[in-house]
Amino acid sequence: MDNGNVLHASHDGVHVLRFIGDIRYTLSPSIDRFLEGIFAGPKPAGFVIDLTETDSIDSTNLGLLARIAKRMQTLHAPRVTVVSNRAAINSVLTSMALDEVFDIVEDTGLETGVSKEVPQEHADRETLARTLVNSHRALMDLNEHNREMFQDVVASLEKKGHSG
Repeated sequence: MDNGNVLHASHDGVHVLRFIGDIRYTLSPSIDRFLEGIFAGPKPAGFVIDLTETDSIDSTNLGLLARIAKRMQTLHAPRVTVVSNRAAINSVLTSMALDEVFDIVEDTGLETGVSKEVPQEHADRETLARTLVNSHRALMDLNEHNREMFQDVVASLEKKGHSG
């Protein structure tokens, strides 16, 4: 499976994540671990998610984005901005109700400067399953449509003992 990659930059406490290529579930544990490191440090001043170079993004990674939005809300931080100028990606974001928790814009004019790739680490099956469950739960929490769409996925993973 050919995965994409994620780049990170920050400036004055605002973190920018740039998703490039095909963003698949196998990347999610590494992204999740990286985000935990960010949230373990000083309170982020903001988050920008750049999807302008994203070819596709699966529900697991959309759930990770929803979890970022939720974490920022609990910190009473500004709403997360998603930059996306791709109609297909925007359609997916809207269909998953992510437009309700993000400010979605086509361009910010933001210059991020030097970016570093988020390290991709091997995740064991348990870690991957826990990330899958937690990400899909985050999507389910957004609205009833998502709850109905993903409840069987979460139930199946939990039945296998991966309840996170």
